[in-house]
Amino acid sequence: MQSILSVISFLLIINVLLLLFSVNSNAQPLNLNDSLELDKIVAKEVFKGEKGLEAYTALRPHIDTLIEKELISNITINKGSIISEEMLQVTGSTTFTLSNGIKVHYKFVGKSKNDVQFRAISYGGLSKVKDSDLPTAQLLGNIISLSGLGDCSATKMSKLLAGKTTTTHIHLSNLTESMSGVSTTKDVETLLQMIYLRFVSPRFDINAYQTFVENLDREIKERRHSINEKINDSVTATLYGQYNPRQRLFNKDFVKEMSFDKVKPLYMERFGNAADFEFFIVGDLEKRKLRPLLEKYIASIPTSDVKEVRQDNSISWLKDTIDKKITLDMEHPKSSVRMGYKNNVSYSLKNELVARFLGDILLLRFIEGLREEKRSVHAISVKADVSKRSNKEVSLQIAFDCNLDEAEQHILNINKHIENITRGVMSQTDLDKIKRKYLKERKQEEGCNSYDMQVLINYFQEDYSTDTFKNLDDLAEGITIKDMVTFTKALLKDSKSYKIVFNLDPSAKK
Repeated sequence: MQSILSVISFLLIINVLLLLFSVNSNAQPLNLNDSLELDKIVAKEVFKGEKGLEAYTALRPHIDTLIEKELISNITINKGSIISEEMLQVTGSTTFTLSNGIKVHYKFVGKSKNDVQFRAISYGGLSKVKDSDLPTAQLLGNIISLSGLGDCSATKMSKLLAGKTTTTHIHLSNLTESMSGVSTTKDVETLLQMIYLRFVSPRFDINAYQTFVENLDREIKERRHSINEKINDSVTATLYGQYNPRQRLFNKDFVKEMSFDKVKPLYMERFGNAADFEFFIVGDLEKRKLRPLLEKYIASIPTSDVKEVRQDNSISWLKDTIDKKITLDMEHPKSSVRMGYKNNVSYSLKNELVARFLGDILLLRFIEGLREEKRSVHAISVKADVSKRSNKEVSLQIAFDCNLDEAEQHILNINKHIENITRGVMSQTDLDKIKRKYLKERKQEEGCNSYDMQVLINYFQEDYSTDTFKNLDDLAEGITIKDMVTFTKALLKDSKSYKIVFNLDPSAKK
């Protein structure tokens, strides 16, 4: 038994290391179904057969009790209470108000069986962090994940949770701090225990921090050989400057400015008051089973009355119009293009959809044009987006790789496609194709518990009208060529723009 559990623990540790030790890692952790399979394998292999599986199932409550004792050792939980419970018919959700002031929005959703999701969101994020603390703050989630919880190191946690499926993480974005978690239905209590500890007894492990920093140093050395990282850094430096304190390059200086002494103060500043967060629980979990767990673990978290608001610390480009060519050494010659436009456009759900359709149509036209001309372009990306927060901007970002010295011709073609849209020269067939793609993706998303989680977040945090959200398909269907023309004109009129062409040429060494 010990050997099999050790293997499972090792797999869990490897997943954490792959996901967290590399800032830009593409590695993926075990998903929920994979972890469930591992749980079954442990049961069948250790206890042998169906009778053994029954024995394993019977043993689980004792294992759960042991985990609680181990996780929440040396802590006295002062159980709280639910002081009100309000059902909201339009969302199909229930809002619990707890005795410590925390609000929890809950919805039973059984689309994805045996899956429970948790989110807690508060405004502030990196916008409230001083420039000198940003390097540590930007990697705070990685550091905390590697530090363990309460009295348990990350290694002990992985052993303790072997055979269970539950994870929690913290996140810091520009405008929010948040906590997320996922578990199977049977492991929800462990999930809430971990959430409790994230607020009441976070762990700051100097050894985990030092190991993390050592891995960052190695990654920085490896980045020197990555042409994509060189390009990304060059784009950042071109738009915001080499030493912009809010748009830092990931290099040795960045790591040198990190400090373990800043980890705890930053964490407590961002996550020290649970009442400043709005909690969401969605999934395959009955209300009667959730209520006592909320009273025990969430209502018992100490809170204060302090509430934060986000700050607008958006950064402008160095110039309104940027046109630059950069030559970099590379073994295989090619050109790499980065283009962008931005302008002030008011936010609306309709504008968000029109922006998305604009990006999709430009990508479609660009690809079709390449086929007609029998030209080759790689790594094409076209994305348009409307910011709801802070600066209320619409942005259009375009990136592609092509043969050396063909960049300017492709740029002309892209601009031609954009100009055609402003003149109404676009195909209804293209627009209909993009709509069908969008509606198909929405239908697929609706089949997952995560969709309902996003609906609740949009309703309570983003002030979405439920009628608007329910009629999102109708809103998408109603977008016309005229809407696309009006929006694209607003984007381009007196817009800020950049065009950066990278010529990657082996002769650059000479």
